[in-house]
Amino acid sequence: MTQSLTRHVHLLDAPKGPLIGDGRLHRVMPFAATATLSLIIAVPAASWTRPGFALAGSILAVAMIPIAILFPWGRVRRTAQLAPPFLFLAATVLLATATGNGIESPFVALTVLPLMWLAIYENRTGVLLAAVLTAAGLWFAASAERVESPAQSAVSIAVFVVCCAGMGITLHGLVSDARRLTSALRDQKLALEHAAAMLDALPERVNRYRLSDLAVMYCNAAWGAQYDIEPAEAVGRSLKDFLSDDEIEGLDTQLALLGPDNPVLVDNIPRAVPNAPDQWLEWIDRYLIGADGPEILSIGRDVTERRDAELKLAESEARLRDLADNSADVVWRIVFEPTPHFDYMSPSIENILGYPPSYLLEDFGRMLEILDDDGRTALIGALQGRQTIAQYDFHFRHANGSTVIGETRTTSVTGGLQGVSRDVTQLRELQASLAALALRDPLTGLANRRLFNELLDADLARTQRGELPLAVAFIDLDDFKTVNDTHGHDVGDLVLCETARRLVATVRSTDTVARFGGDEFVIVYEPNDADSLTLVERIDRALSAPVNLSSTIVVSCAASIGLAETRTVGYDRAALLAAADDAMYEMKRARRTIPVADDARPRVAAALSP
Repeated sequence: MTQSLTRHVHLLDAPKGPLIGDGRLHRVMPFAATATLSLIIAVPAASWTRPGFALAGSILAVAMIPIAILFPWGRVRRTAQLAPPFLFLAATVLLATATGNGIESPFVALTVLPLMWLAIYENRTGVLLAAVLTAAGLWFAASAERVESPAQSAVSIAVFVVCCAGMGITLHGLVSDARRLTSALRDQKLALEHAAAMLDALPERVNRYRLSDLAVMYCNAAWGAQYDIEPAEAVGRSLKDFLSDDEIEGLDTQLALLGPDNPVLVDNIPRAVPNAPDQWLEWIDRYLIGADGPEILSIGRDVTERRDAELKLAESEARLRDLADNSADVVWRIVFEPTPHFDYMSPSIENILGYPPSYLLEDFGRMLEILDDDGRTALIGALQGRQTIAQYDFHFRHANGSTVIGETRTTSVTGGLQGVSRDVTQLRELQASLAALALRDPLTGLANRRLFNELLDADLARTQRGELPLAVAFIDLDDFKTVNDTHGHDVGDLVLCETARRLVATVRSTDTVARFGGDEFVIVYEPNDADSLTLVERIDRALSAPVNLSSTIVVSCAASIGLAETRTVGYDRAALLAAADDAMYEMKRARRTIPVADDARPRVAAALSP
């Protein structure tokens, strides 16, 4: 509304003067146009009795019009703006004196312009001074010798009419401005009343006070009700008359920070309402420039529910932190911004990794340093959003150099990642041991029958695709039952272990050695070079050597070895093992170590059963 008003009403800034600010040309142009037109009419038609006065007055009058419009009056003192009207007044008196017609001179009417300018825009002293000077000048003009001229009367009338018309238009404009200003002020008053009614209907507390003396200039109904006072009764009183000690503390803190460079400030500390202890307010202050200097507009919002929720949340977080601080597992949280860093690490990290929480809280890079390559890659991928690690086994380097396996469960949260890690090093070692027991012979450490079958199936599939040969050597120790019966099962176990060691030492690293059961062993190899062709002979020599168990116990357990190849049997596992088992028993029969009536088929069937 104020902007619309200034477009139509050319308000005068009294301290700056009529020749400065918005509407300056609107104020000057009516006087300048009237004076210019009057001079154009009067000067050519005038009869000059004093040419020197005429020249001086004409130059002065003509100069004052553009000077009043173009001169930068904002750079000089306010009183300097009196120069144009007074100098133009002096010019009109000089011109009137120069005509020799006294008060009948047409230039006498021009004295109305500066006098009216002074009357409208300047103070009473300026008007009285101008009137006295004008009277003195006109008296001087009237005392001079008069020259009668009918033409001068007509010119005087014309100049008088022009001045009256110009000033009439000017006064009409001033009156219209005043009417529009009055209407605008009335609309503003109505708008302010409506705004006041709306502010009174708000639950927020609103007040405005002067910064210099903290005098209340406005408050709404909610603010007055807070202090059990009518709003009108609070206006003019000091704000501190109503505030509690807590509110005064908040006020002083706010006022120390508010200013033109920091015009809006929120007091984030909720303040208790004096007459309602269970109610809390948050104040927002705005720095303003009013008619009497700086002012503060304050708005108080009810934040009781939010404060209660924050207190409950803080209590919940405290309980959770207490649980995390006392947990044997490591509870942690990573925040992504501005750079990834831990903002919480439970104290149990020191028990597990040997580092205090501060060691990792101070520098996130230290966590990356104690992770192995796979763990480091997984964590960086999670931080960059390239992968998720809902559950992962990280391998950490302990402060003493050992490796710690941490089973970690993570959850994505807004702006970060949080999780729980526990030490499962012993558990994973136990699980590895159990897995080894499930696939390895516990006595010799060789592959057991289950693992052997899986490895043989894989080798058969691979060699069949490449049309390569594969051989199986089935080994059974001769006279092993005699060793057990003579020396006991402990010695028998030692013989089995030594047999396993000799087999592993004899075959190639790519060959498979397994204990099939009892004193039976199986070797799978590829007969693809000269070394493999002599493998059976080398195994026979290795196992035929005596086994020195002690200074008094030396046993000898030669082996019967049966051989079968896919080139003659095919790539079926059962057929291949049966053929090797048959070949082994044929050798036993040749060595006459078992009765001919014994049948090997049930043994093979048992060996092939899952």
